[in-house]
Amino acid sequence: MARTLLWLSALPLGITLWLLLNPPTPSRWAAPIQAPPERLEEVYQRAHPAVVLVQDKGGGQGTAFFYGPRLLLTAYHVVAEGGPFALLLPDRKEVTARVVGFHEPFDLAVLESEAPSGRWLPLDFARAPRPGEALLHIGNGRGQFIAPRYGRVVRLGVSPSPFLPQGLVETSLPLAPGDSGGPVLSGEGKVVGVAVAIGQTEEGFRSYHTPLLGREGVVQGLERGERAYWPYLGLRGPRALTPELARELGLPPGGVLVGEVVPGGAADRAGLRGLEAGGIPDVILEVNGVAVGSFEDLLREVRRYQVGDRVVLTVRRGGAVFQVEATLSPFPGR
Repeated sequence: MARTLLWLSALPLGITLWLLLNPPTPSRWAAPIQAPPERLEEVYQRAHPAVVLVQDKGGGQGTAFFYGPRLLLTAYHVVAEGGPFALLLPDRKEVTARVVGFHEPFDLAVLESEAPSGRWLPLDFARAPRPGEALLHIGNGRGQFIAPRYGRVVRLGVSPSPFLPQGLVETSLPLAPGDSGGPVLSGEGKVVGVAVAIGQTEEGFRSYHTPLLGREGVVQGLERGERAYWPYLGLRGPRALTPELARELGLPPGGVLVGEVVPGGAADRAGLRGLEAGGIPDVILEVNGVAVGSFEDLLREVRRYQVGDRVVLTVRRGGAVFQVEATLSPFPGR
């Protein structure tokens, strides 16, 4: 089913905000129920000393949590390879941390603190969440320091947008900017996921987290310094070549208009020309034979592959249609 996505990002760091206008199909939907907080309040009292506020030099902030004496887990987009970062501990003491490893497609990152913590949270890699299950999130949204939020699991295996990680868990947790990277805990007090996104659907507000189920090896790899990137063509501002835009530019409609080609990226190495460069811009019609008509289509097809993979782009330049091969890479400059 087609979905329309509107980005509402308000902070340089913190949770990603987006508006999903088309609801899920009724057969996969379960109405959220406000979780009774009694048991989870006890979990919060035990767990919150392991949670911290993450701050960067630009003033952005998010959440992270200790899962070992010096190791913390957070969302990749909270840290995005920067650093060092300032961690504000529950006792308001400030320490620094560095990025050890990250997995951009899962939106996960491991940090190492300069100072150890006396409290850390157990990670649950083995148990699958259940629809209707009560959850606790601890974070720094709404200007509240290490605050609890209560909700329930709504759906499993959600992939609402090519801009976000796939296979997310959808919940009714009332999260806000600043909560990204915070732990999502079960009634047993174990971390089952890391908060990454929020959105408003026709059924109401929803939040989303990356599940930890089956990802013990991924986290161990991050501890060893592994870094996994989304594949990119290296474009800024690509957009659908609608009939209106096509008339304005004097081009045939259809495909994805190349905006700015970022130097050093896959598109640049493949010789693509962007609108910002002047002259006749290129229009991408297909990726490995699959037609693309929007930025979302293009992103979805590119992200079926990995960094280092080669894809064949069908390109229209003026009246000529030709194919070029592009080797996918991390976004230029990283």
